[in-house]
Amino acid sequence: MSQGSLCPCGKHYRATAALRDLIETQNQRCLLAREESVIVSILDNLHTLVSASQHRFTSWLSAVAACETAQANLAIAQNFSRSQTTTPRWAVETEQRLFHQWVKQQQHHWEQRLVQIQRGMATYRAYLQKCAQQFVLTPECLALCLPLLDELLRHQEERIEQHHLASISAHELFLQFEQRWTYERDRLDYEIAQVPQAYQAGRTQAQQRWRLYVVTGIGRPVSFTQTNMNYQSMVHARQLELYAQQSKLFLTTKVEQFRLFVQKMEGEYKATVLAAQQERWHMLHAQLSVEVADSDQLSSLQSLVLSYFL
Repeated sequence: MSQGSLCPCGKHYRATAALRDLIETQNQRCLLAREESVIVSILDNLHTLVSASQHRFTSWLSAVAACETAQANLAIAQNFSRSQTTTPRWAVETEQRLFHQWVKQQQHHWEQRLVQIQRGMATYRAYLQKCAQQFVLTPECLALCLPLLDELLRHQEERIEQHHLASISAHELFLQFEQRWTYERDRLDYEIAQVPQAYQAGRTQAQQRWRLYVVTGIGRPVSFTQTNMNYQSMVHARQLELYAQQSKLFLTTKVEQFRLFVQKMEGEYKATVLAAQQERWHMLHAQLSVEVADSDQLSSLQSLVLSYFL
């Protein structure tokens, strides 16, 4: 702990240094207490993200299964080996494993942070008691404490503004990612729904050729069965490509959104704690500014100061 200023009375006191340490230590303890509740929200957000991603992976794997079935049926109808031209199942499962690995890393990180917070709060609480024992108020020290509070309050106003601006910036980016994902999701959902209509023209043309062959007997076309299988294969292959785009976009967007959510929460809780502390210190400053009538009031005034921290 840093040494205090030399009082006009000629004796060396640590009142200002003890007050500074009380303020900084209590601020850190309040930040940790607030961060503890914020981490619970972060973990809840992570679980929500896992649930949403699981639904996305299930849809993606269902599209893979439908495409594999359609390609296998077409290969049987056309009597040739099925070639893999779309997203394979192992690629989806690899993406899923990587995502769950990232989730485990994030969960482990925040659980470890919770343990650090609990230890830190106990340490700061013990240090507050130590600082309180070294805070001895005299009329001379009171005159030194007031400028110190002025300095700390000005410094804290700057920190509150910085955290507030950082929180606003992270929130705006978060909303931009949310709007982008909503737009792209709706666009791709619409495209997936329109795929059958997009390939319907080729199917209709094949049916017209078959009718012409029935009437004229000229140019035997591909059978209806093979035409339908080819149509279904193309539809499922295109839908799988769109599902792959949508799922990868979902993963990259949500991972980045999670980081921005964490930044926003950190900025908000720091600004909230600092603002609450600042209000209490303004009240303390106003009470210390009142002229002390006699030395008998110093003990009660010292108890008042310590009551703001203990």
